[in-house]
Amino acid sequence: MIPTNLSSKGQITIPKQFRQRMKLTGRRRVTVEQLRDGTIMIRPVRSILNLAGTISLKRSLLPAQQERREAQEALAKEKGGNRN
Repeated sequence: MIPTNLSSKGQITIPKQFRQRMKLTGRRRVTVEQLRDGTIMIRPVRSILNLAGTISLKRSLLPAQQERREAQEALAKEKGGNRN
């Protein structure tokens, strides 16, 4: 247990070792919840931005024009094949 201070404005400082462990940096949002036993729980708010770079693609992304052209060509082939 690490002691910390409560300011006159009701603010607390989260000790450095906890901020590092929780990967909390300045301006990061957290939620505060009081459990039934009176324990106060602080959790970092998860953001979709935290997921950036976690998804790997099996193929590289194509420029929009090339993607559109390939889709049109595939559609034309499909329509041409249905005529027979």
